[in-house]
Amino acid sequence: MASSTALAAILLVLAVAVQSARGGQLACEELPPDACAFAVSSGGRRCVLERTPEGAHRCQTSAVRGARGLAGWVETGACVRACGVDRAALGLPVASAAAEDRRSFGALCSPACRDACPNVVDLYATLAAAEGMSLPALCEAQNKAGNRRMMAGMAPVAAPVAAPVAAAPAPCED
Repeated sequence: MASSTALAAILLVLAVAVQSARGGQLACEELPPDACAFAVSSGGRRCVLERTPEGAHRCQTSAVRGARGLAGWVETGACVRACGVDRAALGLPVASAAAEDRRSFGALCSPACRDACPNVVDLYATLAAAEGMSLPALCEAQNKAGNRRMMAGMAPVAAPVAAPVAAAPAPCED
C-alpha cells in the first residue's frame, strides 16, 4: 500500500515536471498513464487513458472540456481516494455506472470529495448531464436513501402507545 502511494506521488511529480518542461503547458499525450485520468490539458480538454492496439496504455486528449479554471490540472492522489475513483480506468467514466455502485457513488457524493475536489465533481457532473441526470440530485437521493437505510436499522427510542379508538358511525344522508 505504501509503495503504491509512493509511486502515485512520484508520478504526480513527474507530471508536474513534464508540465514545467513545456513552459507550463500540459499535454495529455505527454502524461504517464498513471497520472492521466482526472487530468485536464492546458487547452482545457480532459485527458483519458486508452489502450493501444498492442495492449499498452497511453494518455490522450478527449473532446470533453473541463470546467473553467481547471486547465493544466492533474488531480491529486488524495482526491482520487476521497472520491472513490480509479485512475486506471480506461476512457471516460459513465455517471450512471457510478450511480449503480453505491459504495463508489457514496464517496463521490461525500463532503471530502464534493468540497475539496472540484475537478472530479465537475467531470461527473458533466457526464451525468450528458446522460440526462443531475449530479446534485443524484447525491441528494443517495443521501436520503442512506438516511432511510440508517433509520431502518435503528430501534425506535420510545413508541407512543395509543388506545384503540372506536370508529363513530357515519351519519346517514338521504
